[in-house]
Amino acid sequence: MSATLVAVLMILGAWPLPAHAQDEFQRHLNAAIRLYQGLEYERALTQIELARKMPHGSDDEVKLSLYEGILQAELGHPDEMTAAFKSALLVQPDVKLPVRVAPKVSTAFESVRQQAKRELAAMTPSPPQPTKPEVAAKPPPAVTPAPTTVSTESSSPKLQRRHALIPAIAGGALVVAGGISYALSRSELSKLRDNDPGIQSRDAVDDSVSKGNRYQTIGVTLLGVGTAGLAAAAGIYFLGAPDKPATVGLTTDGKSAFVYGRWP
Repeated sequence: MSATLVAVLMILGAWPLPAHAQDEFQRHLNAAIRLYQGLEYERALTQIELARKMPHGSDDEVKLSLYEGILQAELGHPDEMTAAFKSALLVQPDVKLPVRVAPKVSTAFESVRQQAKRELAAMTPSPPQPTKPEVAAKPPPAVTPAPTTVSTESSSPKLQRRHALIPAIAGGALVVAGGISYALSRSELSKLRDNDPGIQSRDAVDDSVSKGNRYQTIGVTLLGVGTAGLAAAAGIYFLGAPDKPATVGLTTDGKSAFVYGRWP
């Protein structure tokens, strides 16, 4: 087996697959549901928080908030229950509880639903006057990270090891950028959960959800590309050069990652 092929296998093994992250999210959510059914409410809340740390979308966040509200109600924490239910209902006002609950919990949930709908209605701007021309505001241009390429070319063991510094630096920078982007996605979701005073309209709610999803996608992609770059650097340094020159490249457009190159 050539040194280049071993390096490729190392890269593929280190790549963080979104499907794996989704499996981890679902595993913690399923554990929380089982613990809730077993009346272990505190442990169920712990699993909810672990699931929240996994990459997930806005629909999954709504589901987590619903279960959190149910658990807080069972624990006798009305303020925490209201905050959790409201964070879900502000995103999906007509959502239903995922499980059957006690009548008192159902009544409290419907009360929070009406409160959330009133707040959303107050945020909705009044329609423009017919006599005034409607001017459509142009949305701000989407911020997309410039394509980043990590490549290695080999001609001799010493030269290839020296070139290992290039993908190592690039990979480290992408990992840091991915972590920052993922942290920004968590920040957007926290605004909804904590009733951020800056969110004063339904458009602001939708914009926060959209930003959270976009930051999460960019973060996961950059983390994957950065990890692959670090793995490639390690393979170059420890395995040395192959018999024939090889070129390996990694690039991303902010939404997808691509591997290209020529193998000996």
